[in-house]
Amino acid sequence: MSSVSIKIDHPKGNIRYPDNFPNKEEADQYRYGFTLYKDVIVQWNRDRDERLFKWYDSLPEKLREHIIIVQKHEDKIYLVLDKEIKIKDIGTSWDVEGEIWQLAGDELRVKGRGAAY
Repeated sequence: MSSVSIKIDHPKGNIRYPDNFPNKEEADQYRYGFTLYKDVIVQWNRDRDERLFKWYDSLPEKLREHIIIVQKHEDKIYLVLDKEIKIKDIGTSWDVEGEIWQLAGDELRVKGRGAAY
């Protein structure tokens, strides 16, 4: 568990680190930083793959409007949403400059409610 606790005032409610975050790479990921991009919190890892911005912009609005937090780790995308969405409605993989990124279905979460399927 992280030794740091951060509260972020977000348009969709208060977000707490590490409680509401995917943290897929290692403990204390706060040291890699966060970016607020179009009201979405991007949680960076050591790779800081800025193609994440292009990926986000390419998503359908019906998905973008519900994303609160996104993290990319290796070829997986981890999302925290503000409501449940049917996975079949949003797709599960994307070609990003010749690399396939996949939705990590076990981590499609709704803030405060655990996994969403």
